[in-house]
Amino acid sequence: IQVTFLQDFGDLPLLIPDGTNLGQTSGVDPPLLTAQKVVTGDKESDICSSHGTCDEDKGICQCLDDWMTSDGYGNAGTRGDCGHRSTGTTSTCPGEPACLGHGTCLGPPTYRCDCESGRSGPDCSLIDCPTGKSWFSFPTAANAAHSDGECSDMGICNRNTGQCECASGFEGAACQYLTCQQDCLGNGECQSMATLAGSNEVNGVPTPYTYGSDPNNSLTWDSDQVFGCFCSDNFEGYNCNLKSCPKGDDPNTQHQDNEIQQLSCTDSNDAGYFELSFRGQSVSVTATNTAADLETALNGLSVIEEVSISYNDPSIYVGAPSLDPDALQICRASEGLIDIEFKSPTGNVPQMDISNLVGIDGALTITTTRDGTKEYITCSGRGICDHTSGLCKCFPGFASSDGQGNLGSRRDCGARNPYAYGT
Repeated sequence: IQVTFLQDFGDLPLLIPDGTNLGQTSGVDPPLLTAQKVVTGDKESDICSSHGTCDEDKGICQCLDDWMTSDGYGNAGTRGDCGHRSTGTTSTCPGEPACLGHGTCLGPPTYRCDCESGRSGPDCSLIDCPTGKSWFSFPTAANAAHSDGECSDMGICNRNTGQCECASGFEGAACQYLTCQQDCLGNGECQSMATLAGSNEVNGVPTPYTYGSDPNNSLTWDSDQVFGCFCSDNFEGYNCNLKSCPKGDDPNTQHQDNEIQQLSCTDSNDAGYFELSFRGQSVSVTATNTAADLETALNGLSVIEEVSISYNDPSIYVGAPSLDPDALQICRASEGLIDIEFKSPTGNVPQMDISNLVGIDGALTITTTRDGTKEYITCSGRGICDHTSGLCKCFPGFASSDGQGNLGSRRDCGARNPYAYGT
């Protein structure tokens, strides 16, 4: 069987035969079904036969003077392709001057324009638009997709201006960016996926990832094209439109603990200093600082609401008699042990880090001596967050707490309300 393509021109792909339903009534050899190309098509398959421009809104060719629809073979027909010359013969290239000065006339027999870069159309009158990685094109091979397309295949090219008219939600000269909704409403930053990956956190600790750093990884092709909102503190949601509510411990769960981390420092000359970090923020600590000094410094961090710091040795306290000169220092010649209790945030918080150590001549460590087992959840799990105001609406019987289950001012629904039922 020979198949001749009469209306599909050019070098066409090979037909793929499917013998799934092909059977046989005799013989032992299975049916063999193959296809091969006998003649390669060499006719052009140009838009509007290169003698007209396409109205992309209507899908209709607007033919040049003296050209009209053809039958595909130069005669008058109904293909709507501008492939038939209605009068006279061709002796010049289209345009005045030829090719409108934006291309080279190839002369006989075709008298076609070879347009300069950035121009197209039969007379080079059309201005090409910028290209970018296509959002939704067909793959060209295994693990090969998103080849460059005009307006990234997510916009319409205005060929009078050479500018892309992008679909809603996309922007950029080539419509190459999927943008943030409403620019995050001014409550965050619009960042690419590559940048957002670098801003990742695990349990509040900066834990950056890389996304798109390998140009040969086809799976991360969109690293610099898809954008999302990185919300400012106290805002959340895909476009940062929601105000965050306070978090706290569920007052209905019992026998849970605050986390305690212990700082151990030995220094004989009182000349050392170091930095103590928590969730990406740090304080500078000197060997002569007291527990009260450290408590004040840590409570000044935005990632800590309240810590309570005490001396591990119960005989050391302000005003105790016969104290060594360095007894109240964080770093002591005979080792200082400081307990840091996290009252808010609650839960199993990350262990603090020691860095930039200078002049400490003994041991300096931080260890977790008791994991936090309390919850740290929105409205303490005992209310509904009103994301318009950022305030919790507590369930009956619950009220604002101090973070430790007592009545307080945190507005977190973390305390049982003894007055809820008139008792």
